[in-house]
Amino acid sequence: MLFDLRGKRKRVVQVSYVALAVLFLFGFIGFGIGVGGGPGGIFDAIGLTNNSNSGSGSSQFQDEVDAAQAQLAKNPNNTKALLKVAENEYLLGKEGVTQDQSTGQISISNDAHTDFGQAADAWNKYLKVNKGKPDASVAAEMVYVYAFLNDAEGAIEAQRVVAENQPSSNSYGTLAQFQYLSGDIAGGDASSKKAVSLATGSQRKAVQQQLDQLRKQGLQVQKQQKQAKKQAGGASTTPGTNPLQTPFSGTAGAPAPTSP
Repeated sequence: MLFDLRGKRKRVVQVSYVALAVLFLFGFIGFGIGVGGGPGGIFDAIGLTNNSNSGSGSSQFQDEVDAAQAQLAKNPNNTKALLKVAENEYLLGKEGVTQDQSTGQISISNDAHTDFGQAADAWNKYLKVNKGKPDASVAAEMVYVYAFLNDAEGAIEAQRVVAENQPSSNSYGTLAQFQYLSGDIAGGDASSKKAVSLATGSQRKAVQQQLDQLRKQGLQVQKQQKQAKKQAGGASTTPGTNPLQTPFSGTAGAPAPTSP
C-alpha cells in the first residue's frame, strides 16, 4: 500500500524513484548519513537489525501516537503533537522493515507502509502550521520515511530542512546527492556548491570529485526521464499514484522485496 499525501502535483517519472531507491538500498554513500559499502547500510543507519524484528517498542510508540492524536482532536494545529505522531509512526514503521541477512531480501510489511504514510501525513501538516524553523531531528527521520514510501521529492525536501538547520558539507552533500539521483541537476549543482564551500580545505577536492561523479549519474537519470516521457508521448504520470510498488524494487541488482 502506498501513499500520496500532498495532493495533486507534478511527479517525476519512474526512473527518479528507482535511482533514489537504489541509493538508499546500497547504503548512504559518502556524506555521513550512515555506513556505506553494502546493502546493510540503511539498516545500520536507522538502527534496524538484519533478519530480526523484535517489536519491543511498539506498545510505547503506539501509546505516544494515541496520546498525541487525543491532543490533535482538541487542536489540529498542535505542532508538538504533530511531531509526536510523525516520529512515533516512523518508529512503528521501522519495526515492520526487515532484511534477510543470508539472501539480502527486504521485507516491508503492509502495516509499516501504513505507519510511514501516517508519519508523512503528520509531518506535512506540521510544516503547514509551524511558524518557526522545522524540527531538524524529525526531518532527518522523515528522509527515511519518504525513501520507504518511494517519494523522492519528499525525501529531498526533508533533507533540505536538515541542511538549512544544520548546514555542513555532509548535509548539503547529501541533499545534492538526492537531487542528482532524482534528475534535478540544477538543484544538485546549487547544493553541491554549498557542500564544497562548507568543506575543510583538505576535504574540498574529495567532496567535489564525489559530487562530480554523482552529477554524471544524475545526467544519466535525466536522460532516462526524457526518454521515458518521449515513449509515453510526453504525458506525465497520473497524479496521486506512485509508479513503484515499494522503494526497493528489483532494479540495478537490488533484491525485490516481499510483504509479510
